[in-house]
Amino acid sequence: MTEDIAVAWNSSLPGAKVEDTFVILKDGKLKNLTFDPNFPSVEVEGRLRPVPLYN
Repeated sequence: MTEDIAVAWNSSLPGAKVEDTFVILKDGKLKNLTFDPNFPSVEVEGRLRPVPLYN
């Protein structure tokens, strides 16, 4: 199993984009390096995701 490897997930939709960087841990779980607990977020499928900001 791959462990202690950084990976980036870059998903986008028209007019929106988000990128996360994770480390794959020894137990196979992901540690999110880019999540900011001070930024507004919502839980999606067990993982906190940033809330889009609109102008």
